[in-house]
Amino acid sequence: MGSIMYAKIDLSRVKTYPLSERRNLVKVDDFITPESPPPPYTNPELEEVATRIVEARKFNRPVIVMIGAHVIKCGLSLLLIDLMKRGFITHIATNGAGSIHDFEIALIGETSEDVATSIEDGSFGMAEETGAMMNEAIQEGVKDGLGYGEAVGRMIAEDNRFKFKEYSIFYTGYKLRIPVTVHVAIGTDIIHQHPKCNFGAIGWATGEDFKIYVNSVSQLEGGVFLNIGSAVIGPEVFLKALSIVRNLGYKVEKFTTANFDLIDLGDYRKPISQDHPHYYYRPRKNIVNRPTSLGGRGYHISGNHKETIPNLYHMIIRLMPRSPHLPPYERNLLKASKDEKQLIDLQTQNVKAADAVKNLVSLYPSLKGVITDLIRSYRVITLSLEGGGTLFLCGNGGSFSDALHITAELIKSFKKKRPVTEAFRRKVCKLPQGEKVASCLEGGLRCITLGTNNSVSSAVLNDFSLPNMNYAQELYVLSRPGDVFLGISTSGNAENVYYAALTAKAKGLTVILLTGKEGGRISEVADIVIRVPETDTRRIQELHVPIYHCLCEMLEAYFFS
Repeated sequence: MGSIMYAKIDLSRVKTYPLSERRNLVKVDDFITPESPPPPYTNPELEEVATRIVEARKFNRPVIVMIGAHVIKCGLSLLLIDLMKRGFITHIATNGAGSIHDFEIALIGETSEDVATSIEDGSFGMAEETGAMMNEAIQEGVKDGLGYGEAVGRMIAEDNRFKFKEYSIFYTGYKLRIPVTVHVAIGTDIIHQHPKCNFGAIGWATGEDFKIYVNSVSQLEGGVFLNIGSAVIGPEVFLKALSIVRNLGYKVEKFTTANFDLIDLGDYRKPISQDHPHYYYRPRKNIVNRPTSLGGRGYHISGNHKETIPNLYHMIIRLMPRSPHLPPYERNLLKASKDEKQLIDLQTQNVKAADAVKNLVSLYPSLKGVITDLIRSYRVITLSLEGGGTLFLCGNGGSFSDALHITAELIKSFKKKRPVTEAFRRKVCKLPQGEKVASCLEGGLRCITLGTNNSVSSAVLNDFSLPNMNYAQELYVLSRPGDVFLGISTSGNAENVYYAALTAKAKGLTVILLTGKEGGRISEVADIVIRVPETDTRRIQELHVPIYHCLCEMLEAYFFS
């Protein structure tokens, strides 16, 4: 429910203009290449940082690099990309602005508008393609369970409109399977101004990236963390991630940090009082000193990024061993098929869910082709249910029975016990016979089979001029944007399921179709289509059962492990 107390602006009325009409200040022609000689710069501590990076990778320890957007605007992307390809950088993190500049560079080879001029007439940040395409990439990625960075990298990799992919950090990360994560503050980025912005999708996507980032930080013992030009997001996100991993029992004590910025901190390891301006400079505390207090070593490298980073790059190249250090996980994924990649990724996230898929394919080899869409469906449904959404189902005849069957498996225990939450137990046990109630109730997932209310169905049949609108009417009233609709139709042409799918699409639901080989007209509007490789109705229905049993098992493993 929206706020009824405060007035809100309507972002759908925002006016945009073609990106081609914008004058840009940064172009790929100005980028610094690996072959470019470094400018003069002397700092013995920079050599120490370079040595620690090379040593860390020699022993397969991670090197995480957090960058502000200015690093890209300074034309340093190609140096970072080369270090990624050589195996020296194992994770890149950035803020929302960093993702936007990288995206525009990949798309048109230019970025960075004249803010001082464009803010005066309200055109700042209103380029249509940047806002529309990035929001599309994020929203489509969320449907597939991807974080922000991977979703953007995938669009750049797969969309032919991007003519400058080789200059993109996100594209390189996606191709090499090196995490590129984006850490967003809502309202700070120009794509948040666009009419197509979905803040829920952005929040979920950057949340997934944070969990990926925390996982990288959990392995930082003996590694290196660099913060280049991020004065707020970088140090704050790093400090929280470090606290989480230590809370979870990971040993992350002896590692190296280095902060790169223009500001000269003097003796940056010396304690200072709160009346000193440098006390409030976050990287000094949250990158250099606090995180390394258990035996690590922090550095502050002062200077222009165009001087410090090229010199760091060339020091690393000079010191590097002969063989790169691409981790085995990335090497395996580079060789894997699309379905295998989905399964490998799922394995890293939820072993029991991945085992359910493996068991399905083992028992029914003909269903190997449904792996990708089954996993996509699982991710979309978990995302919706986590956010308080509902799964709506419908079908006809045997498919109607299947819809009811799925609902039954999700509303109560399927393969394992699902005790009620402890908070609910405490509340109900205070009431008469509450302990008996608590001992019987089980955890479940929000799902509704359409068409079970005969009164509604008969009223719609009697009153509507268009037949077969009963499912659509229920869905229109009960559903909310972010919910999921699962239609079951062996032919893919059931009229009432089709109308419900159209309604779901218009209301902002993700539409999943469970069908046969042909898919029918419902497949044309569905976001995800799980196709059984059969054309005979009986055989299709027989194979639908193990598929949705697998899906139920996966969901149970996710929510009730």
